[in-house]
Amino acid sequence: MIRDLCVRDATFIAANMRPADLGEIGCLWKELDTRVLGTCAVKTSVPGMAWSVWYEGEPAAAYGFSQAAAFDPDHWQAWAFGTERFRRCVPLITRHFKRIRPLVEQECRRLQVVTHAQHDISHGWIEALGGRREGVLRSYGRGGEDFYLYAWVREDRSEGVACSKEALPALNCMR
Repeated sequence: MIRDLCVRDATFIAANMRPADLGEIGCLWKELDTRVLGTCAVKTSVPGMAWSVWYEGEPAAAYGFSQAAAFDPDHWQAWAFGTERFRRCVPLITRHFKRIRPLVEQECRRLQVVTHAQHDISHGWIEALGGRREGVLRSYGRGGEDFYLYAWVREDRSEGVACSKEALPALNCMR
């Protein structure tokens, strides 16, 4: 079941993160505080664009979108983290993303994801959802870990011209 993300769910999921997410997120913080991570996930998200997935009676995954830059409301960052049950939530998250994609395309010019270079399962999922790897962020983690940058960009690549928000539903041009 998908619910709007609240601080209680986000902090529970953060406190019980699976090792892959803990390693990926933890290396970005000087001192990881899962209560702060959970609160940040909720408080910095684009309004109405953060959710939790409940599996077998408890929150198991948190995911959503935050603004990637304070000065550009059309540039979003996608994020997700979960407990050991996260893999059970992936099909539901995938269906949800595909269902809300037209709204994301309408509201967001650029959607990006930053992911640890060793988190290969997430790379396959991002690519299956249409994300394109744009490059390597060398030494992005505090311990020198490399990350990859993936993005979906609203533009008609065949024409080389950016799409207007009004044209998006007809062109379906977010890649």
